[in-house]
Amino acid sequence: MMDMKFKIRSIVTVILCWIFIIGITVFSGSNRAWAGQLPLSDASLAVTNGDDPWAQTLDGASGSQLGIFYFNYNPMSNYNRRSVFMQVKFSPSSLTVYYVGPSGTLVSGNPSSNTEVTFTVTNSSGKTVSEYYYVSPSNTSPINSKTIQLSSGDKLTLHYPTFDVLHSYGQNSSVFSCNPNTFNSGITHVLVKRNGGEVVQSETGINQNYFVVRDGGIHEIGYQDKSVRFANGASIDFYPSDDTFSVQAGSGDPSTSIKVTSASTGKEISDLSLDEGSFNNPFASGNRVEISTTSSNPITSVEDTFAGTSQSASELSSQGWNLDGQNVVVNRYNAADLYWQPDASDLPTYRYMLYKYLGNSDFATLRTRYPAFFNWLINDPDALNQFLTSGYASTSTIGGMGAYLWDTTEQPDSELAALGIWAQIWSKYPDSKGGEDLKIAVAIALDFAHNVIAWLPYKPIDPLGRYEIYAAAFANHTLIGTFGDYSTQMLRDVVDDRISNAGMEWLRSYILEHDSILTDPANLNKGWSLIQYIENSPYGNVQVGGFYGPKATIWNMLRYSGVCGAASKTSQFLLNAFGEPAYAVGQPGHCAYTFFYINNEWELGYNIDGWQQTAGATSNLPYMFNGTQLNMDQYTKDESYLSAFKAESEMAQNNYSQALLDSQQAVSLAPNNLEAWQTYIQVANYLHLTSGLKEKIESTFDSLSSTNQPYSGGLNYNNIISALTSKISS
Repeated sequence: MMDMKFKIRSIVTVILCWIFIIGITVFSGSNRAWAGQLPLSDASLAVTNGDDPWAQTLDGASGSQLGIFYFNYNPMSNYNRRSVFMQVKFSPSSLTVYYVGPSGTLVSGNPSSNTEVTFTVTNSSGKTVSEYYYVSPSNTSPINSKTIQLSSGDKLTLHYPTFDVLHSYGQNSSVFSCNPNTFNSGITHVLVKRNGGEVVQSETGINQNYFVVRDGGIHEIGYQDKSVRFANGASIDFYPSDDTFSVQAGSGDPSTSIKVTSASTGKEISDLSLDEGSFNNPFASGNRVEISTTSSNPITSVEDTFAGTSQSASELSSQGWNLDGQNVVVNRYNAADLYWQPDASDLPTYRYMLYKYLGNSDFATLRTRYPAFFNWLINDPDALNQFLTSGYASTSTIGGMGAYLWDTTEQPDSELAALGIWAQIWSKYPDSKGGEDLKIAVAIALDFAHNVIAWLPYKPIDPLGRYEIYAAAFANHTLIGTFGDYSTQMLRDVVDDRISNAGMEWLRSYILEHDSILTDPANLNKGWSLIQYIENSPYGNVQVGGFYGPKATIWNMLRYSGVCGAASKTSQFLLNAFGEPAYAVGQPGHCAYTFFYINNEWELGYNIDGWQQTAGATSNLPYMFNGTQLNMDQYTKDESYLSAFKAESEMAQNNYSQALLDSQQAVSLAPNNLEAWQTYIQVANYLHLTSGLKEKIESTFDSLSSTNQPYSGGLNYNNIISALTSKISS
């Protein structure tokens, strides 16, 4: 029987958004003292519903003003009552704190507790220069102020309790604006309620925001901010949480170009150089910044702006940076990461692998059946890389609710079928040739090679319609924010959602209209809350066929509910529909589901028995989770695959000595790259170098099992070890 907690619908709405309702107040009257322009009560604050600060970034230009509010919550009202008690004005060399209403004082020294508003200034060496904390007065007094001096390179930390709210308003164009990824980032659940029901007090947290003094102003920084430095003194500063980057000009002819490519379309957004400074350029999640430089102006270091640490040129080279050539930096998981990208020099290797996958007959069929697609594919290294490194095409029809089988063998007819579907998408949808749309197209092609059957209503899903749905949803920002960060391999467990195309669109619309709280990434895994635990419908018992009547659709499923299978499948439908990898899994006498949660780990939902009782060590789960971990590092994944592909090409030319070196490099770069191990075993078998290889494989995967999630106690790789070691010649 199900746990009772899964029979009760208990969705609560987090009411944090109210703190951002207040619009930006623009000050006027340049002849009056700035402090005299401050709003003194709630009545002087403009409250509007039209202002949307969510997509804006923070740029503390000289003269910008920042407000700190506190708020009181009235459970009988829909509003939080706010009052301004502190405001900060920035200049290039100082900040001045003003007090409004109940005045206060900044006291020098270490704060007595973490409930005070604190200003801490550290220099470029990390040493604390000054620290002040706010002491509230016992009565109301006139506005007063305190000025804190700042030097270039200083870092300012603003620390304040949850019930104080950092907000923004400014003068003319110098405006601070809220960004939800950084502002108030320490907030946990403060107060929640559901449709005017019971108010629940939840835990509180402490907020901290960080700013650095540079470029004639104050700029917010975050944990993932990076700076790429060049020999001529120029830099490219990345702020992935704010979705921006800036260019700082150097001296002399930089001989360096910067191109921004859209994640959604693969098309160029802008083209810059290091000749002059440029600020707040687009760097949305998944966007790529292509850096092309020369030996006259090489990259010299990459700095962690937040921590103040730096990586040398030799360290960067070992990580794959091309210091005097081309590099691509991508915004992945709100982090600025190097993105390895194949180029034209890799085409012969990829072409050989495509030929090897298909065999002579199917390769010729692809060439004659889809000539335009074929000519494009064999000349696009990124497209070939995506297809060849995202798992083999499905070898049979995908039905039921499990994921596709992550096998270690490929079938030429299945690869050809997948390429045929891709060719149709490519022909009908031109945007599928690059960016996120390319990844969606490849993921669908690989999974739909032999049809994907919708659990509701038990019919094949049209792959072209499925592509159109996901491409449109990504472009319209309907999907969760991390969708653009998933590898093509992971997207396969999104796009093969076992629901009809019409049902998916209906489910999305229903949720957006009636239960939009479920679109929050923290709540998206609670699809089970949409149904009740019911064993009988008007059409019979749940254990008997036809429970949902002659039209087994998603709307009938929500109408008639069901038991654990319906609860877990509804959860998967919802997760996949909004762009999160998930699928149903079996437990003894029970159906649960697994999903790739926002903390970047696979987790169980509607769970009773835990990971050790889920599916089993002999299932495809270890293959899938092993691949997921590999895909978290795009650079090492692609480098490893390319080295393995080179080794396969070299074996075909009877150059086994070089194939050995390349296959060893492949498994060294990514120890959980199964294809690399298969290639290595082939080379070792031919050269009779198998002594100790079985033990090496066992040791490698035993080590990985202690670090690869999600199984508690380690991921059981026994079936992977057996599959690999069984291929070793005695």
